[in-house]
Amino acid sequence: MIYVAVIVAICLAELLIRRYINQNVEEDGQKWGKCGVRLRKYHNYGMANDTLRKRPMLVKIIGVVVVSFLAVVFLFLLTLKGEKAGKWVLGGGLANLLERFVHGYVTDYLQFRVPLACLRKLIYNVADLCIFAGTAVLFFRELAEAVS
Repeated sequence: MIYVAVIVAICLAELLIRRYINQNVEEDGQKWGKCGVRLRKYHNYGMANDTLRKRPMLVKIIGVVVVSFLAVVFLFLLTLKGEKAGKWVLGGGLANLLERFVHGYVTDYLQFRVPLACLRKLIYNVADLCIFAGTAVLFFRELAEAVS
């Protein structure tokens, strides 16, 4: 049951954070914080970096296919003890998909000051970070298993 709680917690946290961002943060964003992060509201109608923005139905279909696949994988993961990374990926994907179906877009709000200009313009949300972290853990774990 804790497995489902992780996914629900990610979705609820994103719901509350996005509600706050949409009500209190301007699209220009706030000033950069001391740690190189700023809040900046951006409604992403496409996929990553607004890819396929002009094809919203295709974006929804892709989202449903990917999250459905992840849900099947999640059912398998329920049988594996200690498998957390896949739940992060599924929770993040589901949170983004739910907002896309409810509002037609995903609210992104975290921007990081990084050395590469191409990465500096990207804006994320907590769900994206869950997807990224879970995927990175899965990738490096598989890589370590392949090497050993």
